[in-house]
Amino acid sequence: MKKSKYFIGSVGSVLFLSLPAISQAVELAGEKLELYGKAHMSLDFSDPDASGEESQTSVSNNSTRIGFKGKHDIDTGPTLLWQYEQGVDIADGGGEFASRNSFLGLKGALGEVRVGHHDTPSKKLGSRWGMFSDTVGDRRATLGAYSGAPGEYGNVLNDRADNALLYINQFDALELQAMYSASNPTQSTSGGLDDNDFDLASASLTYETRQLMIGAAVEHWSLDPVNGAEEVDNLRLAASYTMNNFKVGAIYESTDSEDSVFERDAYGLNAAYRFTDATDLRLQYIVADDNEDQSASGASQLAVGLHNQLDEATQVYAAFSTTDNDANAVYQGIDGGHGDELETEPGGSPSSFSVGAVYAF
Repeated sequence: MKKSKYFIGSVGSVLFLSLPAISQAVELAGEKLELYGKAHMSLDFSDPDASGEESQTSVSNNSTRIGFKGKHDIDTGPTLLWQYEQGVDIADGGGEFASRNSFLGLKGALGEVRVGHHDTPSKKLGSRWGMFSDTVGDRRATLGAYSGAPGEYGNVLNDRADNALLYINQFDALELQAMYSASNPTQSTSGGLDDNDFDLASASLTYETRQLMIGAAVEHWSLDPVNGAEEVDNLRLAASYTMNNFKVGAIYESTDSEDSVFERDAYGLNAAYRFTDATDLRLQYIVADDNEDQSASGASQLAVGLHNQLDEATQVYAAFSTTDNDANAVYQGIDGGHGDELETEPGGSPSSFSVGAVYAF
């Protein structure tokens, strides 16, 4: 394949679907202190398909972030790692320090351990599969999301866990991740102990090469994250394959709980075609089955997007998404990493068209 500054060498056949991610962090004090970040804004034209609600035009800040990270080689052997990352709202102003993946860790011959606030292995597997992260077609409006009354539930089992201990080890193309969260969401009071009644465990095993990704993840919540009443178990299986200018993927999710809202399956397919080293067309379709004990409570989500990589740090895109809710379902049209969400009413079919730009450093 022709070498390109946008998608370097043959690696481009794997990375051509990613938002800008190959820009290098800025070294402020060598590897001990590096600065990195991403700015992502979009202009959205959305229809909530709800009584009394009109179509809306909005300016959305989508997981814009800035972070500091570094590593220090300890004389006795292991390497100390640290990272502080925060979301920044450049549309409305605001942000909270260390609100994104932030940790202190050690890396050695037996793997890596991180302690802090971090994506679960199950969430990471979903991110590896999805093609529309942080846009109006974000998978998290349906995958790992649950339907309740308007404004309830939504994106739930795509979590960044609190009070987390994460272990990572790489065996060539095989990666193992295992996490325990002592309290998630945080139930402890200031100065008190973590409430282990709200603990979480998650693990994944992923095999990934330039062409093929296959992964499985399991997750257990001791109490469900909405009602805090029942245990929840989630299984995810995902795969993708890249061949020349084509990429295809599939995902399956099954959730088990005594709370019937969290008892359902979901599955999805996606595909992309790369026209040039810089431009690709993407399609993603996800279906959530009915909840246990509630008929007509499923939904489907369709997303289509055209993305263009202007250089290794800058991308522009146009995307359209639509969600078709059954009569008793209230899945949002937009959720997850996209800043402006789109709610609807039971049986609604919300839709959105978006043009956006992303700059990463």
